[in-house]
Amino acid sequence: MDHRMSHNSGNQAPFAIAILGAGGISNAHSAAVKDSGDTLRISCVIDTNKENARKLADEHGAAAFDSAQQFFDAVDAGEATVDGIVICTPPTVRIEPIRAALERGIPVLTEKPVAMNAEDASRVAEIAAAHPDTLFGVAYCHRFAPPIIAMKQLVAEGKIGRLTRFENTFAFYHPPMAERWMSDPAVSGGGSFIDTGCHSLDLFRYLVGPAEVVGSVFDNDWSGRGESSATVLVKASDGPHAGVAGVILAGWLEPERFTVGLVGTNGSLHYDYMKPTELIYRPGIGEPELIKVESHEVRFSRQLIHFARAARGDAPRGDLADARDGLGAAEAVDRAARAAKII
Repeated sequence: MDHRMSHNSGNQAPFAIAILGAGGISNAHSAAVKDSGDTLRISCVIDTNKENARKLADEHGAAAFDSAQQFFDAVDAGEATVDGIVICTPPTVRIEPIRAALERGIPVLTEKPVAMNAEDASRVAEIAAAHPDTLFGVAYCHRFAPPIIAMKQLVAEGKIGRLTRFENTFAFYHPPMAERWMSDPAVSGGGSFIDTGCHSLDLFRYLVGPAEVVGSVFDNDWSGRGESSATVLVKASDGPHAGVAGVILAGWLEPERFTVGLVGTNGSLHYDYMKPTELIYRPGIGEPELIKVESHEVRFSRQLIHFARAARGDAPRGDLADARDGLGAAEAVDRAARAAKII
């Protein structure tokens, strides 16, 4: 049975979302649905942990399923209502649900990284390419953060002159990560760099261009686990900013820092996620300028609403990351890991 939606643009019912994987990141998507007003609703929740599935399902008046197969069987039987699916599982178990959804014409938004390595990301890209009429997106949500959008526009307007460097740190102090699946390479594909650094690589791609890894240094504080911190140097391999450098810092055993900076020949732009409505422009000479922006905190809801509108044909794909973007990040993560000097 094919579940492609008709592309009507009148008064439509809320876009019905299935959540596959009711772990931590599903809470962000749950909150985004609540923030959407009557634009979105969660109709189904799927998780092998029955308690987690039931808890999230009850919160939204949704149906709960114990497995992806049980859910897709219900879809095939016409017993589950779904307009799109958000995949929140660990990377190792994403490929088959992605395939099953796209084969049924169900639009997919998968959490990042798209897969645990470049080989699997390439398989996902092939699956998505085989179903070009059904939307496939990767949840690189920072593309929908108003400060990031503002930075991209200001660079295009020449606010900082010729772009010369991208600087990004996503790091925090959380030793319990040593015991979580995100630090288990057999499940996640790596450590802190694939976890937060993949966001950084996509931000570089969005703001600067495709990332070519120049060098990397990883620190591993936990035996048998992925890297606890990473420092990676990249440069843009193509596009109007080809050759521009990027410095990416990722870590789980560091003081909390969530910042993005763009440096140019006439000034710089700096955004600190801890000061969510403040974007700072520093000219080459003179006093800094405070630019008020909308908080990054709306990024999940903006992304999910855009996914729903694009899936219905009411909006272009726009800034939603696709399978090629996901593959680009996965390839860069793999290259950084292979090239890394371990300390």
